[in-house]
Amino acid sequence: MAIIISSSMSDSGKSLVTSALVKLLRGVPFKAQNMSLNSYPTKDGGEIAFIQAFQAIGAGLEPQRFMNPVLLKPSGSGIEVIFWGESQGNFSPSMYYTIIEKYWKKVRETIQNDMVIESAGGIGEPNFMERDISGFRLVREGIPVVLVLDIDRGGTFASAYGIYTMFPPSLRGLLKGFIINKFRGDEKLLQPAISWLESRTSMKFLGTIPYDDRLKIMAEDSMNIGEMGDGELEVDVVAYPYMSNFNEFHVFSRSNARLRFVTKPSHLSKADLVILPGTRNTRMSLSWLLERGFRDILVKKRVLGICGGFQMMGETLVDPYGLEAGEPSSYTGLRLLPVKVRFQRSKVVSLSRGRSSFGPIEGYEIRRGEIEYQGGDPLLVIEERNGVGTRVMDGAMSGDHAGLSVHGSLYSEGGRNILKEYGIKLEGISLKDQIEETVNKLADVIKERVDLEAIEQIYMDNTVKQN
Repeated sequence: MAIIISSSMSDSGKSLVTSALVKLLRGVPFKAQNMSLNSYPTKDGGEIAFIQAFQAIGAGLEPQRFMNPVLLKPSGSGIEVIFWGESQGNFSPSMYYTIIEKYWKKVRETIQNDMVIESAGGIGEPNFMERDISGFRLVREGIPVVLVLDIDRGGTFASAYGIYTMFPPSLRGLLKGFIINKFRGDEKLLQPAISWLESRTSMKFLGTIPYDDRLKIMAEDSMNIGEMGDGELEVDVVAYPYMSNFNEFHVFSRSNARLRFVTKPSHLSKADLVILPGTRNTRMSLSWLLERGFRDILVKKRVLGICGGFQMMGETLVDPYGLEAGEPSSYTGLRLLPVKVRFQRSKVVSLSRGRSSFGPIEGYEIRRGEIEYQGGDPLLVIEERNGVGTRVMDGAMSGDHAGLSVHGSLYSEGGRNILKEYGIKLEGISLKDQIEETVNKLADVIKERVDLEAIEQIYMDNTVKQN
């Protein structure tokens, strides 16, 4: 009792469909290997891809490590490999593939009979099939596949037929059906192509999902980012290299502001607030900002930094172990806040709660940078990490510039009140509630436009082989 939601390409809607089906089939989300800079802590301090946490929360489940056994986070010095929630260090791609068999053994033992499995990228790529632990390897275990095809970018039926012909004949019968996503127009015009594909493969047409800007989930990668909200104020997020955890800015979809992602200093001319988001590589993102002349305009603007963005706002950043730059180094920050950052070997991965003069702040931390104060007062005190009491000074505010390490904090009372200092008003909704609301809308669309009964039959008509 399991199903794989796959495609011929990235950004086709696999995550969207999986999010809805996890809820509708009362299943468990699973992605064996995900490459993403957006991550989220489990309750026990493990780190998984944000989208698997999103899918779990949307179905009323607690995010857990097994839902994403392997998370790959690209950085300037290789790929950070997160296995079973724990960082294994940075690897080159070739080095990673020398150990993938060890990870596959654990992944295989994890597969359960209630999983809605999302594969990565396109399934059936000839240069990658045998290494594809998120898709093709699982098909070899007898788990059936439904393809989500993006008709907006074209090549829908040709790519689906290509996947079918690239599969070994013995596995083609596991390609059970296909869903057409991002469709606009008269569905009757699709019928000749649908009939053509059905007649030549084992796949059955399962429905269409309309093209609708409102059918969006929190972005998994930078391909999915776009404007949010339609208020009168302008909030600009600087989209530097290795930008991470930018999905938290969906909070601005319910505000008196319009949020957009920018890449040039000139784009900030009308910004009422500039946000420096998290980053997987602080050194490279900071160099990018300085080389393009961002500091000259940031000094004059209202700026909020979060996690890596906050760290770059400091006076100095010290990397004694070469975790960011690949070699030990110390470098000057944007000098907007009186803090110094020192990167530690150990990584903080936690669901966190704290207090500030603006009110309670909660969210999550994923960082190695430790904050040292060169003057001024902390913005907040973190009092709890993963349910355990602590006392950690964090954040800073100086004039129009502020920063803190807690992702998702803008969904909390304290975070909303900080933004009020800049004239930004956010609706009081929690991250959990916004995720659940989004998934409920997706589930309603899937029920209306997709043959859910047929998908449930595919899901039920197989038993995962147990070792």
